[in-house]
Amino acid sequence: MSTLSPEEIARHAYDAGFRGHGLTTAVAVALAESGGRTRAHNDTPPDDSYGLWQINMIGALGRERRDQLDLDADRDLFDPAANARAAFAISEGGESFRPWTTFTTGRHERYLDQARRAARAVRRENRGGGGEGDRDGFLVDPDALTDYARRAGAIADELTALRRNQLRGMRGLAEDSFGRIGAETGFAAALDRFGHALSHQLRGVARSADTVAGSVTRTARHYREQESDIADELLGLLRDK
Repeated sequence: MSTLSPEEIARHAYDAGFRGHGLTTAVAVALAESGGRTRAHNDTPPDDSYGLWQINMIGALGRERRDQLDLDADRDLFDPAANARAAFAISEGGESFRPWTTFTTGRHERYLDQARRAARAVRRENRGGGGEGDRDGFLVDPDALTDYARRAGAIADELTALRRNQLRGMRGLAEDSFGRIGAETGFAAALDRFGHALSHQLRGVARSADTVAGSVTRTARHYREQESDIADELLGLLRDK
């Protein structure tokens, strides 16, 4: 049975998407759950748990997770990379570790020092050695990005509502204002086609605004995670003094 070091676990967690305090917590939880053993398996009900993060695959929960995680079989979770991806999905992107009893009971806390050191090492690797940054760079305000994303999302919602109301209004105008003459001359049909074309354009703009909102939200989260990583590293350095 292969046993991974905290730093090796941190690499898999980082590659799966864990960042900031979530990365440190993920490593600590894995150490508490499996001791770093990639083929750890607890088949005592209500568990049927596999791998580093002891992903529970019992009964209906297992069937749901196989679909969610695109697994052919539960044993796929003995692959540390697949297990890390599963943990990332189950933790909602590193936001909630409540599905793990080692977290809710606080048993993971005894591993936090090891986890912090491992997370710092992996962050340095992924920052190219942790050297001094580019002096010609620029500062980013994540709060401003979040506000921009909120506004873009609101625009998308307003455009969606406008599209529905506009299409309904066009149809009502054609039917109420032109009646039989409009139907016989084809004007009502032409107006209806115009309404559909305009609705299609509004839907496209709304989708674009929604896409922008999502992208900016992810960018803001990325910068916050970077800030969290730096703060966590500084705290770790102070603890190691």
